[in-house]
Amino acid sequence: MDMKSSLGTSLPAVGAHAVRAGADVSSPDAPPVIGLTGQEREVYDYICESLRAAGIEHVTAGMPIAIIVRTFVDWIAASKECDEKGRSQTSKTGWSTPTPWADDEKRLKMELGQWLPKACLTIPSLARVRKDTGIQGGQDDLFGDLVNHAMSSPARR
Repeated sequence: MDMKSSLGTSLPAVGAHAVRAGADVSSPDAPPVIGLTGQEREVYDYICESLRAAGIEHVTAGMPIAIIVRTFVDWIAASKECDEKGRSQTSKTGWSTPTPWADDEKRLKMELGQWLPKACLTIPSLARVRKDTGIQGGQDDLFGDLVNHAMSSPARR
């Protein structure tokens, strides 16, 4: 799937191509009432595919992913509008103010900054989840070495 051609920008990586997939992870369907457009559906599928490839459980995350998708696509549109029409406007008196679409772009970017880590779609959040759920994320066995030593002692044989 070539996201660059349909959205005009490349999507951020979440480590899906650099890591080995975990257990069999399934993705949720998009919420039926939200009515994703074709472009939004592409982003939704991309996110789910990346989460599956990373082995991140997300079967109950259909609604948050749909919100992220809609916000992301709106942010891309606002960014394009900023590129085409500019980010500021000057009044007749010389007062410069941000354009409404520049304010939208800024707000949507901040919303994505809040939502993406919650859905494990940033590198630091993915690393944290991997650490917390991986082999090194398990609870330490404080007496494991002592028990192993005792079990392997010559008196025990």
